[in-house]
Amino acid sequence: MESTSPGERSRALTFVLLGVVLVVGGIFVFSGSNLVINDWYALFKTVHVVFAVIWIGGGMLLAVNGIRAQRANDPEEIVYVVRQASFAGERIFAPAGLIVFLMGVAMMLNTNWGWGHFWVTVGLIGYVVTFLTGILVLSPTARRIEASVAQNGAGHATTLALVDRILLIARVDLAVLLLVIVDMVAKPFG
Repeated sequence: MESTSPGERSRALTFVLLGVVLVVGGIFVFSGSNLVINDWYALFKTVHVVFAVIWIGGGMLLAVNGIRAQRANDPEEIVYVVRQASFAGERIFAPAGLIVFLMGVAMMLNTNWGWGHFWVTVGLIGYVVTFLTGILVLSPTARRIEASVAQNGAGHATTLALVDRILLIARVDLAVLLLVIVDMVAKPFG
């Protein structure tokens, strides 16, 4: 009789929970009172919001952990948070951000709102700014931090200066994303 490891049980439970969320979520989405059978808007909006929550929620958690680590003045913990952010940025946030963007476009194509509204323009500009910040600034800086840690150590002045820079830029990037959320919800000047 083979026994399963805690990791295997945890992974299996994760997939079961994901399946439940997908099935029940699908029932909720396609049972909406204002939904017609060919209206995919509710599905696009649901996916858009879920992935925005993953993206922004993850970014907020990393920002809080970065602030905590800086306050503790623990270089090893700070570098650990930056490594988490680097991993999440490339493997979770970038794909989630792309899905948010694509679902936003799909929603717009399934409405008669038009593209000329202030809130649409601000949302698109915000997405482009944060996308470019991730690719052109955050990812390369994270790689420089990794190189500095390998060469100089976590507590070295060069490493810590890079860490301070990336954490500041990440906070500004998060602020941009939060403003995009407010823009999308409030639809100002629309």
